[in-house]
Amino acid sequence: MNNIIGAGNKIAFVVKHNCQNSSEATLDKRIIQECYTFWAGIVNDKSYLNWGLCDKKILNELQNLDCDFPTTDGVQNFYSLSLIYYLIRPLLNKQLYNKRIVDIGSGNGIGLKVISQLLASNYALGIDLTNQLVEHSNKNFHLDNQVNYIQSDAEHLPLKNNSIDIITNLESSHNYPIIEHFFSEVERVLVPGGYFCYADVDIPVKSQSKALELFLKNRPNLKIIQKQNISKMVQASIYDRLIVNEDRFYEDSLKRFDQSPTLFYDIMYLANAKGLAFLPWWKIRFRRPELSYIAKAARKEKFWGKKYYFYYLVQKIE
Repeated sequence: MNNIIGAGNKIAFVVKHNCQNSSEATLDKRIIQECYTFWAGIVNDKSYLNWGLCDKKILNELQNLDCDFPTTDGVQNFYSLSLIYYLIRPLLNKQLYNKRIVDIGSGNGIGLKVISQLLASNYALGIDLTNQLVEHSNKNFHLDNQVNYIQSDAEHLPLKNNSIDIITNLESSHNYPIIEHFFSEVERVLVPGGYFCYADVDIPVKSQSKALELFLKNRPNLKIIQKQNISKMVQASIYDRLIVNEDRFYEDSLKRFDQSPTLFYDIMYLANAKGLAFLPWWKIRFRRPELSYIAKAARKEKFWGKKYYFYYLVQKIE
């Protein structure tokens, strides 16, 4: 894997693949590991890997918190921070401090570091399938006996039954081949009274939201506490990052891919990785003529279906 086009196409295959058995699941996971190892090599190793959330009320709440959040190159990414804050906001309102937290699909690790700070966790563990992302996490955010990161599989968690108070999963589950195995692991690992904070972009062929609700119908010990469609707030973040600030996006892309023989395609795949095609088609308009072909292609893209970004708060009943 040596270019963003190959990585993007392979990830798209896994995301849209209707996995039928464990052999196919193993292959899908190998592809994900390969592709995200590539991504880990081209992004800042302290960067957030989510699309972000833009909402004035949420931003005001976040800025009023007395927390020294980690930054990327000295710059605070309030959109990505806002999405992480939103994920655990109900737990902050309940003052669920000093708990044991696991973040599944922890990426570069910065999200778990923020969650651990906000909830003053007793212990926090990040789990990711990709070794290089775990290495970044432990290098930048590990704290002895407080925040740790390991390489493992969301569908086979190396954790004891009834051992974790809070499980978070943000913008990761669309990569899981057999999503029901993940939900079963969440149920197994959560303590009675524990919470599952879950948000992701819904993929039509997988429909993680429907899969979750179908799973919960047969699990009387799991209860939906909160459910929201947060698509518009996520789209507002993408719009500001890519459309309003298109010059910054274009200049950053040139720095990243300057010597690439497939520069324009590289920029297109990067824009889509940052959520461009998830915007309403009528909002995908660039001023720069260099980006017009990207906008045209993104307006025709049907990858995300009806474009739904969900949020669930689920509790394991005692």
